[in-house]
Parts: sequence; C-alpha cells; structure tokens
Amino acid sequence: MYVSRWASCAIRTLLSIILLVSSAQAQTPAKSKKRRPPTAEEVSRRVLSTHPKPRDEAEKRIIDVMEDMYLHQSRGMGNILPEDGRLMRMLAEILGAKHIVELGTANGYSAMWFCLALRSTGGKLTTHEIDPKRIALAKENFKRAGVEDLITLVEGDAHETIKKLTAPIDLVLLDAEKEGFTDYLQKLLPLVRPGGLIIGHDSSGQAHMMEKYFEAITTNPDLETVFVDASKWGMCITRKMR
Repeated sequence: MYVSRWASCAIRTLLSIILLVSSAQAQTPAKSKKRRPPTAEEVSRRVLSTHPKPRDEAEKRIIDVMEDMYLHQSRGMGNILPEDGRLMRMLAEILGAKHIVELGTANGYSAMWFCLALRSTGGKLTTHEIDPKRIALAKENFKRAGVEDLITLVEGDAHETIKKLTAPIDLVLLDAEKEGFTDYLQKLLPLVRPGGLIIGHDSSGQAHMMEKYFEAITTNPDLETVFVDASKWGMCITRKMR
C-alpha cells in the first residue's frame, strides 16, 4: 500500500511538472527566423522603375526601344541589367565623358544607357562587336532609337580593332569574353585619361573567370578598384589615378 501510494504521488507530481512546462512553452512566442537583408537589386526593383523617366522626347524614344529590348531581346545576349545601366549612366555623366569605349556590343542595350549620358555630355561611344548577327541587330536598334550619330560600331576582333583607338578615353566598359579582359586592359590603359574609369562587368557572377584580371588591376599601383553589386552580376570599377 505504501509503495502504491508513493508511486501515485510521484506520477501526479510528474504530470504537474509536464503541464507547467507545456504551459510555459505555449505562452512563449516562437522566435521568428532571421531574415536576410535585401540585396541592392531587390531594393532597386521595389522602389525604382525598370528604366528612368525620360527628360525629353529624344530620351523617350531611346527608353522606349530599351524597354522593348529588355522585354524581347535579352535572352542569350548577356546584357547588363537595368541596375547596372543606371550606375554606368550616372558615372558617365559625372565624368562628363566625351569618349566611351565598349567591348561587347551584343544587341546594343548597354550602349543605349551610355547614349542617355552622352546626350548630356556631348560625347561619343565607340563599341566593338565580332558577331555578325549581333552587329546587325544592334544597328537596327540604334536606328530605331535615333542614336546613330552618337555611336561608332566597330566590327571584328576587338583585340585587334582597339589598336586603332586614340587617347583620351574617359570610360571603358569590358563586357566581352572574360578571358580577354587582361589583354584589353593592357592595350587600353595607356589611352585612358587620368581620372578615367575601366568597368569590368560580371565581377561577381563570373568571378571565377576573372582572376587574372583581378590580379592585374589590384597589383598596379596607379589603379584603384571598388567592387559593386548593383545587380547580381556585379561590376569592378577601376579608376586610373595618374
């Protein structure tokens, strides 16, 4: 009888403890999962339109074509994203760029962003492309946008065609094959003015293909570089200090 009474008391005590613990857990709010901060691209797409508002009719024509290109021509082109374009346009305008050089025209989408800046700075763009189909498409887009007078499209292997360029160059966009970036840098850097910029696109998205380029820009004492992820692809922006 004594053992039975003791066992009954122990069971009641255990049940009371279990009920108390369960009640306490029920009253404690579950900890919410820690949210990761949004990326710059995510914030941009939430608060900004895809393309900027036009300041005049000429810009409206360019932006209308850009919108069509973004919606219907982007696939397989390796185009920059609008977030990158906004930054590139801003940098070109801040520099007051008179001569921009682009390697990798594709269908001309990034060139359009530069044209928005060049209309303000009074400058010109020299863009290089080797693919005949992309060249034809870019020419058509430039004509539709009315920017033919701002652009010189050079056809052929850019490793050779850039040898004909002359100084000064204010801004360079490298967006061709990543393996060629180091050679492009070596050939173009002497032509870039002090204070000019060299932008290497895809510095995050294709970083594994750009190690030699990263070494070249970070070991040169006359260059200063910052890595920016306006979009998921990223850009390394290098300034020629002297």
